[in-house]
Amino acid sequence: MEDKLEKEIFELICYMLISARNLDQETKMYGPFRLVDAASKLIEILEKNEIYDEFLSQVRTIIEANKYKVMTDKEEFVAFLDDLVLKMVAKLKEAG
Repeated sequence: MEDKLEKEIFELICYMLISARNLDQETKMYGPFRLVDAASKLIEILEKNEIYDEFLSQVRTIIEANKYKVMTDKEEFVAFLDDLVLKMVAKLKEAG
């Protein structure tokens, strides 16, 4: 791995581990938020390193547009997660 990519992956892993540690003190809905945020960050790392996938780019756009709903409308946030999961499952089925 090159240094820049290594650093980005290390930072993402640190974010995920620190998030896991803090979950025992945070509200229940922060767990799902941190997971979708980590997914978005991973897609961003891939894109920065020229590992580009149009579908994943769209997923990242959807995540960024909806992830903060966790703080304003729990039902909308859960609906966004449900929709995102369905999109991912459909893509997996398509891929065979």
